[in-house]
Amino acid sequence: MRNDFTLFFRVVPSGKKVVYYYAYDDEGTRRGPWTTGQLTKTAARNFCNSLNRKGVLLPDTKVMPTFEEYAADFWDWDNSPYLKERKKRRKLTQSYTESAKKVVTHSITPFFGKMKLDKITAEVIEKWIDSQLEEGKKNVTINGYFGTLQTMIKFAVKKRIIDRDPFLEIQKLLKEPKEKIIITHDEFKALFVTDWKKIWDNDLLMCTANKLAALTGMRCSEILGLKGEYVFDDYLHLCAQFDDYGYRETKTKIKHLVPLPAELVRDLRKLIKINNDGFVFSEDGGENPITRRRFYLGLHRAFKNIGISEDDIRTRGLNIHAWRHFCNTELLRGGLSVKKVQAVTGHKTESMTDNYTHFDPLEFTEVNKIQEMLLAPKEEKSVKRAALSLVKMPETELIDKRKTA
Repeated sequence: MRNDFTLFFRVVPSGKKVVYYYAYDDEGTRRGPWTTGQLTKTAARNFCNSLNRKGVLLPDTKVMPTFEEYAADFWDWDNSPYLKERKKRRKLTQSYTESAKKVVTHSITPFFGKMKLDKITAEVIEKWIDSQLEEGKKNVTINGYFGTLQTMIKFAVKKRIIDRDPFLEIQKLLKEPKEKIIITHDEFKALFVTDWKKIWDNDLLMCTANKLAALTGMRCSEILGLKGEYVFDDYLHLCAQFDDYGYRETKTKIKHLVPLPAELVRDLRKLIKINNDGFVFSEDGGENPITRRRFYLGLHRAFKNIGISEDDIRTRGLNIHAWRHFCNTELLRGGLSVKKVQAVTGHKTESMTDNYTHFDPLEFTEVNKIQEMLLAPKEEKSVKRAALSLVKMPETELIDKRKTA
């Protein structure tokens, strides 16, 4: 004979041991677990017997929704229960939710849409991953989709819509190593020559915007959102961005100061003279910033003017964001600590800083010095050590040794 329920202890976030229970449905399938809220098995047993007498031992008697039904409002900015909880604990942006909504619509719902939520197992998720691979999606892209689906399923577990989290039994795909050929030091020099007008088609706005990106690592939206009132004699105050959702706080929600060289400040002042305290990179007197496309096309033309082919621009991913990789690498190469680089670029973690760092080992001249020292003959080392000991020896003792010799 099987009992109507099974009791067990579970440690909750507060550190207490609370009794939970499993129950069995009409088909003999184990369901749960659910908390009794009790701290002893005796009290928990009485609690469960009381539920059983009332016929509510199995609390999840409601109809199981399909994934499509569950996902309908999940990423809706105004109506999502999940986002309502998240907004209480951290700042969110609509761009984040809109991106997640697109992923669900185009890459998740077509596979899981008609499936009951409790039928989405680890095996089913694995099949979905395989289908994405067959479509030619890259591991990093699928892992992004994986994270969106995982968030949704975990919330369903939290709200007791389903009993078990299938993601406990499955992991993301292997992160593929990706070689990135960033903008080189020589290419930077070729772009920002004294006679810049020929390279940038006499476009001071484009030349200055890209110089700012190269020397500070600012994101495209942060440059577009820069206003004249936030540019000072040797630094700027990075406090906002401009994107599809208008003028708003930065991606990281952090405001910080960014150092500027005198040459760049002079160029910015020329644009501020035209646009006053409005948007620095504007063509209507500072009322609105230029478009992201205008920014990209200006850089694209400059690359072609210094001899970088269309194929190279595409395969190397040479866009506005490429300057962020360039700046991050150059600052570290110049001797700044990781923490100082993060203070400039706004990265929050070392792993993200690592992602934007691209060193060429052949540039490390100190490696050759260490290698040569290791290859030096032992005799030479002993002579050096003897000479060093003589240098460190007290003067009176040194005189005595010379007399003896």
